[in-house]
Amino acid sequence: MRSRIAPSIAAGLAAWLAYTVIANAVQASAGVPYTEWFKTAGNAWRIGVLSLAAGSAFLVVFVLVTRWDHLWRDPVRLPVTKVMKVAMVLWWVAIAVRLAGVRWGEVPMDLLAAVVASGVLVGFAEETLFRGIFLRGLREGGRAESSAAIWTAVAFGLFHLPNVFMGMGAIGLVQVFLAAVSGSLLYVFRRHFGAILPAMVAHGAWDISTFLAGGFPAPWLDVTSLAMQVVFIVLGLWVLVGLYRDDRGTVAIAKA
Repeated sequence: MRSRIAPSIAAGLAAWLAYTVIANAVQASAGVPYTEWFKTAGNAWRIGVLSLAAGSAFLVVFVLVTRWDHLWRDPVRLPVTKVMKVAMVLWWVAIAVRLAGVRWGEVPMDLLAAVVASGVLVGFAEETLFRGIFLRGLREGGRAESSAAIWTAVAFGLFHLPNVFMGMGAIGLVQVFLAAVSGSLLYVFRRHFGAILPAMVAHGAWDISTFLAGGFPAPWLDVTSLAMQVVFIVLGLWVLVGLYRDDRGTVAIAKA
């Protein structure tokens, strides 16, 4: 089945822009600062779930219209380094530690439902957009995997920039950097399994643990989370350096 619109960087950028406008419009219309989006169930449903659902609907239409090949599954299995494998294991360890440090007795059930729904939707939407559409566009034409993977991580980081103007302030710039680093690790999940679904699951679980641990942390969790974040920064940068060093001659989709 041939694509109706050829995969390209321009098409990937267009999808990114459209999704950003749709999601941010819903979020901004609520008039609630970013730091309070998951403070109450009402905020979480109105801002988190609704914006992600609207963005997901757009992405489903985009995927159905464009009909890109190799969007969900890679045509070849690319090699995975030991650092990448360690990063994937520690990703799940960090999620388990965060969830263990949540004061579950204080989490309202309606808020928990909204957080889980947001996690599922963010895993689907942001992975479809970045490790799916954007990565596929960058891989077109036999482009080196180092370029495709690194620029996908950078784009994922910049995607979080609007949060600076939605109540996070200058600290939002730190989020941009952390998102770029985590984007490199989410790419590793797709690369290792040769499919996007594991990255979706990893992303969704990470955000669920983030939202819950941020609102209902045990006394020991903040320091532990900070230490784990430092580890992930080192691993993410290590992965990016490795991609640049080792994958400049690697091609996932050969030039037609």
